[in-house]
Amino acid sequence: MLISMKKFLFVMSTIYYLISTNSPVRAASEFTTSFNSLYTIHKSGDTQVTHTITLKNNLSYIYATNYSIATSGDDLSEITTSDEYGSISHSITSQNGVTTIHLTIARPAVGLDQLKTLTISYKTKDLVEQIGATTTINIPRLARANEAENYVRVVKVEAVANQATHIFPQPSGVEQSGDFTTYTFVAHQSDALTLLFGDSVTYKLNLTYELKNKELSSIDSELALPPDTSYQHIVIGKLDPPPLDIHLDPDGNWLARYNLAPQEKRLVHAELYATIYPVPTLPDPSTTSLPNTIKSLYWDFSATPVTDLAGQLKTPENIYHYLASNFSYAYANSSAGSPRLGALAALASPSNVLCTEFTDSFVALTRALSIPSRELNGYVYTKSSLTRPIGSATDILHAWPEYYDLEKFTWTQLDPTWGNTTGGVDYFHKLDFSHITFVRHGVEDSYPLPAGAYKSNPNEKYIEVVVSEPIEENQDIVVQNDIVYNHGNVAIVHEDVGYLPPYGSAPLPLQKSLSFYDKIKIVCAKLLSIFYRPH
Repeated sequence: MLISMKKFLFVMSTIYYLISTNSPVRAASEFTTSFNSLYTIHKSGDTQVTHTITLKNNLSYIYATNYSIATSGDDLSEITTSDEYGSISHSITSQNGVTTIHLTIARPAVGLDQLKTLTISYKTKDLVEQIGATTTINIPRLARANEAENYVRVVKVEAVANQATHIFPQPSGVEQSGDFTTYTFVAHQSDALTLLFGDSVTYKLNLTYELKNKELSSIDSELALPPDTSYQHIVIGKLDPPPLDIHLDPDGNWLARYNLAPQEKRLVHAELYATIYPVPTLPDPSTTSLPNTIKSLYWDFSATPVTDLAGQLKTPENIYHYLASNFSYAYANSSAGSPRLGALAALASPSNVLCTEFTDSFVALTRALSIPSRELNGYVYTKSSLTRPIGSATDILHAWPEYYDLEKFTWTQLDPTWGNTTGGVDYFHKLDFSHITFVRHGVEDSYPLPAGAYKSNPNEKYIEVVVSEPIEENQDIVVQNDIVYNHGNVAIVHEDVGYLPPYGSAPLPLQKSLSFYDKIKIVCAKLLSIFYRPH
């Protein structure tokens, strides 16, 4: 499974000492803390980070002598630490991709209401992801921020090609000065910050499918192409060989049908273009209702542990936060072939799970509340090598869920796995420009298979994804013998037969059958468009 290891920052530990003992004490009761963080983000994606942390003694006999912060990754540079008196010593430790900065306070503030101000600065490339013309800035919350009486974060962004299209949470103020736009966030101790610049990203997908017929007679076989969703728009560049047809299942999957001769093995090469949006933007062709009463191997929503927990959590957002906070991702098991545990086993042992368990648990818990939900399986594009811990020699897929928002009347995607592994970045209210859906599992929990799964050799790489410009769309509708055919490279919505994918067809309703006169009019209109086409 592909799992995000996006960078996150958190206050790891603060060690305080009594004058009479060496026992640590709790900051929340012994100190009043203020956090002020400045993030200066340049067009290159480099970020200068400065944290100013003020500790106020609430007791006369307790003071701080050490302080530590940690950030994932090992590419921090130009680290400096200081207090009111100037530079102070620090040490660095790195383990399992986490770098910890340890400060030694040689001149502590002693006495009731005395203040100690610490400043930690460094440079990092880990807060910004630039894909195509878009920029995504994710700043996770500080782990101890909920203890802060005052919490202010200032994000200064150097001029980018696009204005911020999505910001969460909303800033307290926005100012423009020279080449920088400054966003100020006051409070929001429990929230990460996300700023998205740009509307969408288009990817070129080169996918290979291996179809086999082991029978002694010919059979029809089908494969799942990445479909249209409310977050993505698909344009077909080429299908080699072309399918007999493409039809939709109730989850909106595009199923391409091929006829295979006896004992035939066939490779199908698909070139598609997927335009990805971070929020629901497009009409969704799938059904809005799912058979939630059907039991599933991985979504046992009627089991007592599931129904009890769902009754406590009550909403999709609470379920998301529960999973992001209480599950622990099993980095050691994040390889293809790890067994899928299902929701019941994951909720019983949440300390060693993968993206499938985050997703299955969300689906089971929401379905226990009679909220339609399902699993998405696909690919997450990122330039960071740390988000692909297995390497790029094989096809690594990712799973995340979606639920039907009964107030907004739309399918809404979220990613509790990334909410967990990024140190609290919010993937409930929006996604990003990276999540590409290959299949959706709602009616069934495992079928159809996603691209990358149609192969006999698991080491074959059958998925290639690159950023691309959109290609020209071709809408070509043919009506013949009262059947509507889509010969174009994009799905169309026909007034009489509804949504129709490329290579799709549907009969006209009986009352909509064309008369001979109507057919003559269509032929004449086509001839006029040919002879009088503007040049």
